[in-house]
Amino acid sequence: MAVKTQPKLIFNGVSFPNFRVDVKQIYDGKEEIGINIEPKVFYPKDEKLSFKIIMEVSLVCEKSFSLEIVAVGEFALDRQLEEKQKTSFINVNATAIMFPYVRSFIATMTGNMGHVLGTLNIPTQFFSGELEEFAHKTEETNSSSD
Repeated sequence: MAVKTQPKLIFNGVSFPNFRVDVKQIYDGKEEIGINIEPKVFYPKDEKLSFKIIMEVSLVCEKSFSLEIVAVGEFALDRQLEEKQKTSFINVNATAIMFPYVRSFIATMTGNMGHVLGTLNIPTQFFSGELEEFAHKTEETNSSSD
């Protein structure tokens, strides 16, 4: 009987390069908070087994505050996989592994703000569908000659 080893998805951590909060007034906890989460995948050109999940999260309460965060999860596969299996790892598993860290970060940061916002505990999210590939935004510079 042959035994196959399962491929491994390696999680190398998450970083938060951007966190911004604008507070208009103290949040009383009664208003509904709009939640928008946009995860995207980024494939480094020089690393075939690595990828990053870039999760842009925004929380908006019209009268009280807006919060924006960018989280970057670093992942790797232990070997090359068939495209279908690789897509499943990226779209389902990687986002599910990363999201609790994002959720915890938001709760900790808002909790440390005292009574301004209170601790914001966003609900668990379930991700489905294929992630859009992240593309670097490039600035075009126009040069004019005098």
